[in-house]
Amino acid sequence: MRRAGPGAPRGGSGDAGRAARMTSTSRHPGRVASHPYANSISLVSILALLCTVVRAASATDHVMAPGDPWPSATEVAPGDRILLTPGIHPNVGPLVLSGTPERPIQIASVDPTQPSTLLGDAWSLDIRSASNLEITSLLVISGGSGAVRIRGFEDAPSRNIELRNLLITPKPGVPVPVGIDAEEVHDLRVLDLRVTLWQRAAIELRNTSKVRMTGLTLQGDRQASTGIRLNEGVRDTRIDKSALLIIGGPGIAVGVPTSTPPGTSTSNTAVDDLVVEGCVFERVAIPVTIGSANGVRIDRCTIVEPTAAVFELRRPGERWNSATNIRASGNLVTWKVNGLARLFIDDQPDASLALGPNLWWAATMPTALQWLGEFPEGAEPQVTEVDPRLVPRSYRPLQTDAVGFGHLATGDSAGRDDDTPSGPKENPPPGRP
Repeated sequence: MRRAGPGAPRGGSGDAGRAARMTSTSRHPGRVASHPYANSISLVSILALLCTVVRAASATDHVMAPGDPWPSATEVAPGDRILLTPGIHPNVGPLVLSGTPERPIQIASVDPTQPSTLLGDAWSLDIRSASNLEITSLLVISGGSGAVRIRGFEDAPSRNIELRNLLITPKPGVPVPVGIDAEEVHDLRVLDLRVTLWQRAAIELRNTSKVRMTGLTLQGDRQASTGIRLNEGVRDTRIDKSALLIIGGPGIAVGVPTSTPPGTSTSNTAVDDLVVEGCVFERVAIPVTIGSANGVRIDRCTIVEPTAAVFELRRPGERWNSATNIRASGNLVTWKVNGLARLFIDDQPDASLALGPNLWWAATMPTALQWLGEFPEGAEPQVTEVDPRLVPRSYRPLQTDAVGFGHLATGDSAGRDDDTPSGPKENPPPGRP
């Protein structure tokens, strides 16, 4: 056989070689024949990747040891990270930092498994007129006024602020005055926060909108005045999958203003549009207190051992509107015999609480209604003769007729009349070990 010469194609000589090369893709269906645009597309992809890498590389990590001066606003660019090494970092703030929605500025511990500590004289973390800022994985020991303060201005609120995985705790023997105090903030997210032992409130909001709180664990004592206070000017708030434990006053106080509305105000309703869903209230004197508010929903919560009342309609402050459009549905409420003073406190004659189906249980139900008070006029049928048989700690109901109520119920199963269990997971409530 004659061998092909050095210049002959490897696939064969002449037309046979060309034919072999032309038909090679037909033997491999996954192979795509070369196209004049293919190289252009690949080049564009490579350039885009390089731009992304260069852009990410342009961000700076500011690594800070305890006692180091904080970088100024001019030294921190969008996308930068301020990383704190283990130890105590004193008097953080006021911080005036602005990232972009695509490239927020981050403040975090170098090692999230060993959170760095913030400790200040007045406020341990003070944020002013900031935007697009993420703060995560820190231990905050409260100062004399509180732990975290976030401030903006009426015409220039702080925007897009996220607090995630923070532990707020007091100095030994001195309860936290206020855990988080936010005023003039738009788009605030508080995620996986834990606050222990406070006085006035674990979280307090004024003139703040678009607030999302998820996975909170607020564990107080009988000296804790309120868990979450929504004072005046609070709009579009959602609190879900959170645990409020051992509070001497309201778990959530809605529309309890600290001042009268301004004379130029077009709306004298303190709080608009609040959803509380999938939460656990354990040994909280009054789980929810409502003053001047419109559009409040309390859905699928588990309320264990309230003492003063389950819900309160408090008389609003001077010149503030009464409560309107308030509804509670799908909740599971249980208490010890002689442990609850009354079901409702109603100090608003011209307001009402609409009740969807809820489950109420104590060993003396339903006769306990004779001295605890009747349900509000117009309430839908309530479940009062079903012992939910709650599993300790997780508060999962074992009774089939109760699985549609409480923090483990889903939207489809809440208030169901069928006999099929929804199969809630046997997990502790948020924040419980």
